[in-house]
Amino acid sequence: MAVLSVGDWSKIESIKPDLEERFSGFDLEKYARRSESYVTDILVPWFEDETRKAGFPYLKDGLIELIGAADILVKHCEKNDGAADSYFTQLMKKHDDDPKQVALCLGMEGSEHKLPSLGVPLAAEALKNLGFDVAKPDRHVCRAVAVFGLIDIEPLGKKFEAPAKKKEILRQTMAKVEEIANAADKRIAFIDNAIWMLGAKEPSGLHLTNQQLAELAGNNLIQHKDMNGLLALLDSWAKDGDVEEQKETLDYLIHALDENRPEGYKLFPPELKGKTW
Repeated sequence: MAVLSVGDWSKIESIKPDLEERFSGFDLEKYARRSESYVTDILVPWFEDETRKAGFPYLKDGLIELIGAADILVKHCEKNDGAADSYFTQLMKKHDDDPKQVALCLGMEGSEHKLPSLGVPLAAEALKNLGFDVAKPDRHVCRAVAVFGLIDIEPLGKKFEAPAKKKEILRQTMAKVEEIANAADKRIAFIDNAIWMLGAKEPSGLHLTNQQLAELAGNNLIQHKDMNGLLALLDSWAKDGDVEEQKETLDYLIHALDENRPEGYKLFPPELKGKTW
């Protein structure tokens, strides 16, 4: 799921019921025996088929490298009573139960515990999928944290490419999101999703510019365009339906955006709920 999260998640989610069959029943040993030609000739075309349109750049490379990751986990199972999850829990124990450090171990080139197909952001995504509470330092989150002034790097335009090999920057990004989550008394993954929504493209997110993110950090008024973005986001959720987690995240964003605005300048005045928003 972490490898597939690079693509359009709405399309991946729509085919999730069919993925178990495509991925050998999620059997590590069976997938580890798959060939590159199986990925190239069967798996990738299946994703790219006109009925699914779920392909994306680097899908082939990611799925080929995933064979290597499965092989590593199979060999680990052979030495650890068949338990693949201990690959991750042992790393947690080794690193004082800090999933940030584990994400770096799983994703950084040169690490003895590196899993093929996973850079640090996808390693963090994999850990989140396994139930560990950690932020995913992808380009949206890195850009936002940089613009907020919480890490000492310059965001590069709207698309800020996270410097994947700069271990300390990725570690700092995860740490800063964790600090925000602790201050807000929320799960790290929840705050991570909220920050991601600020930078991601519509309809999944608001796609705020660097300037707009900076204004949010300074509690200044944001442009009306952002209000339209929030309304579009709310409308898409109402249509697509995810539900309690998305509603909770949106409620939190609405509260955070309006919390320090003076009366008369609220983006979401309670008395106008259901009328203008």
